[in-house]
Amino acid sequence: MADADFWDESQAQFIREKKLEDSPEWTQLIDQLSEALRENSGNRNMFGTCRVLALSGSLRHSSFNTALARSAQAMAPQGMNIEVATLHGIPLYDADLEASEGIPAAVLKLKAQILDADALLMVTPEYNNGVPGVFKNGIDWLSRADMKAVFARRPTGMIGASMGGFGTLSSQAAWLPTLKMLGVTLYSGNSVLVSRAQNAFDAQGELMDESSRKNLSTYLNGFNEFVQLIKIAKLKSR
Repeated sequence: MADADFWDESQAQFIREKKLEDSPEWTQLIDQLSEALRENSGNRNMFGTCRVLALSGSLRHSSFNTALARSAQAMAPQGMNIEVATLHGIPLYDADLEASEGIPAAVLKLKAQILDADALLMVTPEYNNGVPGVFKNGIDWLSRADMKAVFARRPTGMIGASMGGFGTLSSQAAWLPTLKMLGVTLYSGNSVLVSRAQNAFDAQGELMDESSRKNLSTYLNGFNEFVQLIKIAKLKSR
């Protein structure tokens, strides 16, 4: 991302127009981020490695979305380190279970992974033009494990793959109300909507489609810059 005004003109305006957050603190963060971008555009990795947890929303062994998460891990730009996680072991949300046994160990482990990262990258399938139940269930459990600590102001991105012609366009749109409620800081500078996923990956799960690889590379570079600049802004606000 060579354009120093990319975040200022795209992300900040998007947030203001959509009114994703109206608090004075958020307005201040936007202003600090814009200032930090102008001051540090040539040194976006000045605060070290950007640690990202890529969370796949599918349980399938040969999931296209887990493969996409691993492709992102392999293609991570300089200054970004991506760890891949899945939702295996998380039960269906049950308030009686929570009351009797507390938060499941698999949820607490995933929470710790998120807290250890600088940012969350959600890798979402699309089922029936909507959000996958298993992914929503996992996010619901995580919201019970101290929602503010896990999600509030957390830099978050979203990519996805499906066998349909529009990729995960509907699924990503359907996530927006939930993400607003959780209070994440959502990156929206680019999009990765891998369509015809059965043709985009090889038998080993490697992303082979050149257009999708280019989109993913562009997205990761933008997301890396986004997260680094938020880190700068948070330090400046202390």
